[in-house]
Amino acid sequence: MTRIELIEVKVERKSPNFNLVDVILRAIETNGEEIHDGDILAISSKFVAMSENRVVNLSNVELTDRGKRLSHELGIDPQLAELVAQEADLVFSGVEGLALAVKDKVLTPNAGIDRTNVFPNHAILLPKHPFESAKFIRSAILKGANRSVGVVLTDSRLMPTRLGTTGVAIGVAGIQASKDERGRKDLFGNILRVTQRAIADDISSAAQLLMGEADEGVPLVIVRGTGIELSDQAVKRNRMSVDYKDCIYVKGLTNSNLIKRLEG
Repeated sequence: MTRIELIEVKVERKSPNFNLVDVILRAIETNGEEIHDGDILAISSKFVAMSENRVVNLSNVELTDRGKRLSHELGIDPQLAELVAQEADLVFSGVEGLALAVKDKVLTPNAGIDRTNVFPNHAILLPKHPFESAKFIRSAILKGANRSVGVVLTDSRLMPTRLGTTGVAIGVAGIQASKDERGRKDLFGNILRVTQRAIADDISSAAQLLMGEADEGVPLVIVRGTGIELSDQAVKRNRMSVDYKDCIYVKGLTNSNLIKRLEG
């Protein structure tokens, strides 16, 4: 019988620019846990961003015409709107107070910028290079604890038509981010034509059960017993994401002609 364990690791609140790996290793020991070879460390992307000093004092944000326009159109705080304009790869539109944006090929509100779990009048951005951060953490854990692990940097996301947040991986090292099931047969002998499993996203969603969204203080979850094989091969972003132009949600929702035909 396969049994997967999720082990929460509590960490005291940190201020920006700290040694992330030292804090992780000390926290695991303080929590009475240890790392095993083959474990996967699911780490809050905001925790990683805090260690990288990706925290912005909103009072210091200078507005541009683009930020002002975004603020006016969507009713977003001007300084926050400016950060969204700077961080987003693309802004589609949005609703009152939120811009629907693409950041590092992830469809996310406000380009992943958050004003929770950070000091008042500040915002925290996503890690600048999440895949490189994940790779560095994995390498440092091997050096500091002599353990070979996988690393998944997690963030929260909204799913279309669903209430509430779930997890999404924004950086991965040491494991396959996805598993291609095309060509396999299902229980009834049908050949799978398009199915690919989002392994890293599944791990992120599982870890969110313990991480929470408020004052839980659990930025790290040890995921054990998955049976996922570790690999030193670099993870490519296109093994986790598709271009927004090929996304079924984006393409489908912009096909207004079909909606009009169906509604008569």
